[in-house]
Amino acid sequence: MFDNQFDSPWDIFLDEKTRYFGLTNCQSKVFITRFRQENWLSKIEDIWQLSDVNSPEAFVKHSTNFYKIIKPDCPLISPGAGNFPIVRDWLLAEFEEQKSTSQHSDLISTELNEECYQAIVQPGALIRIKAPSKMGKSSLLNNILAYSDRQEYSTVHLNLLQIESSKFNSLEQFLRWFCIYLSDALNLNLKLDDYWSSDRGNMLSCTRYLEAILEQLDQPLVLGLDEVDRLLNYPEISQDFFYLLRSWHEEANNNELWEKLRLIVVYSTEDFGGLDINQSPFNVGLPIELKPLERSQLSNLADSYGLNLSATQSDLLMTMLGGHIYLVDLMLANLANNSELSLDELLQQAISDTGIYSGYLRQHLINLRSCSQLTQVFREVLDSPKPLQVDSLVGYQLYRMGLIKWSENNSVVPSCELFRLYFLPRLMVD
Repeated sequence: MFDNQFDSPWDIFLDEKTRYFGLTNCQSKVFITRFRQENWLSKIEDIWQLSDVNSPEAFVKHSTNFYKIIKPDCPLISPGAGNFPIVRDWLLAEFEEQKSTSQHSDLISTELNEECYQAIVQPGALIRIKAPSKMGKSSLLNNILAYSDRQEYSTVHLNLLQIESSKFNSLEQFLRWFCIYLSDALNLNLKLDDYWSSDRGNMLSCTRYLEAILEQLDQPLVLGLDEVDRLLNYPEISQDFFYLLRSWHEEANNNELWEKLRLIVVYSTEDFGGLDINQSPFNVGLPIELKPLERSQLSNLADSYGLNLSATQSDLLMTMLGGHIYLVDLMLANLANNSELSLDELLQQAISDTGIYSGYLRQHLINLRSCSQLTQVFREVLDSPKPLQVDSLVGYQLYRMGLIKWSENNSVVPSCELFRLYFLPRLMVD
């Protein structure tokens, strides 16, 4: 039988990755089995039974599927064989970076963690977490799900960025996929067609299926929906699906069964387009907004690394990195672990293509260059000596990426000086 209790930091890291990627229950078991350190030198024929699958062929099939899901984050994955060492080495690099920073950055989010832990145990809870990219939304979501696991709740993590585009062709197709994903993740054998009826309609059929799932569970179900902004690109789906989430949350006021459903909605934007906010989950429940670090938080974070920053160094960090938790944390970790380089030297290297932020910045550059309008607007923002008013849709796209922050009169400025120094010369060349 597959053991889902992990003791080592590496196994916990693998378990967190299954949540991040939204792997199904079977995919998660195969993923963790394959990448547990004691299995690195083993052949599939020797370990497939450890994952509770039916055959080596099933093990390979699930591996192929999760490699496809992981590929956007690990581009070196190829369509053929030989992906194990590629993904293993990529995971190791991610693990080392996370290990050096997460224990320190968690100090900043302790209060938010506790607030969310208290909320998620309440009947019919709904928590909505908002922040730009790389500000800790997924980390907070994973913390809440891990806490829910410790309460012996059932948990499902669904990252909407991991869903193939074809699933958004229609409301019926999306809701049917959503139901199947839930039952697979919970390892429940419910036949969808027994609950689905064209006469009843898609939304009511989906609700009926979720009721059947809740009836099967002895404990609450915590459903974490990550990157729900993506649905806003499909208004024919988002309006009805967000209304469903709202109605399920409100049903907990009238029906004891629905008290078992606890929702966590994670998103980046405030621009909901034509969405009726009163028929959505975005103005109910517990709102959590992750904001840039304040000066006092920077000092506490530096102290946790054993660093004694001068006032000048703190000012420089706040100016260059704008309190961006990921950027600040990674800088402090490198400063603490590399006594040969000063803060000035690390910051100077940071704006190059070989600095500590090279992968992060390069991915943003690729995304910017893929859209001429984004490139043009962001270049104008970077080159402007004062806050600039921009098209609201483009502005929210840049905000979601974490590249800008809002100023007064609905104008925007770069999130930090690092972005101006890195992106402006490269976008000017474009």
